[in-house]
Amino acid sequence: MGILRDFENRLERIVEGFFSKAFRSSIQPVELAKRILRDMDAGKTVGVRGVLVPNRYVVLLSQEDREHLTGMESALAQELEMVVVDGARERDFSLVARPEVVFETGERLKRGDFRVQAEISEATGPPPADMAPRPAGGGPVLALVEDGEPLREYPITAETMTIGRLAGSEIELKDPGASRKHAEIRRQGDAVTVVDLGSTNGTQVNNKIIKDHVLRDGDRITIGRTTLEFRSR
Repeated sequence: MGILRDFENRLERIVEGFFSKAFRSSIQPVELAKRILRDMDAGKTVGVRGVLVPNRYVVLLSQEDREHLTGMESALAQELEMVVVDGARERDFSLVARPEVVFETGERLKRGDFRVQAEISEATGPPPADMAPRPAGGGPVLALVEDGEPLREYPITAETMTIGRLAGSEIELKDPGASRKHAEIRRQGDAVTVVDLGSTNGTQVNNKIIKDHVLRDGDRITIGRTTLEFRSR
């Protein structure tokens, strides 16, 4: 699975073999990632606002295994949170709030044993824009379009949404033609405007370079090789 391979590659870059030593003959981080993905699937709830999945995961470890993690829990938790994001995004699931992974000690757990408690919690801050529950009854969205087919929708629920390569952008693009902070979506009531943020390669709407443009249903925003279609719903 690509998600797990990416997870292990990120860990290797961050900790240079720490986990292979700390977890020898015990828990491997990839096993924690697999369990979180399994519990995500098991905890999904289907409703009118899409498929909601748990966003908060409490990982219970033995005292001995937690001692092996001293100084590294934060880094591992952040990478496991990325597994939640990648897993939900791949499955087109929604999150009510940003993912959170925390470690606690399970008093009766032995070395090598672990448990995961998954829950839906709104206390951790807003989720990535493309993973927020779909507004009941619809609402304006930007659809990522490739070869004429929509691949993903980004509900426009906030007053401002940043588009760019910068990690954490509401609409994060992996497009070399996009600037880190390329453009911004601004919503005031029913009016939605796209504004170029002084990008290197410019922002186009319907094949015309713009500085700002009030969007109408069907308008297509082009950033590098990426196309986003506005749908007013």
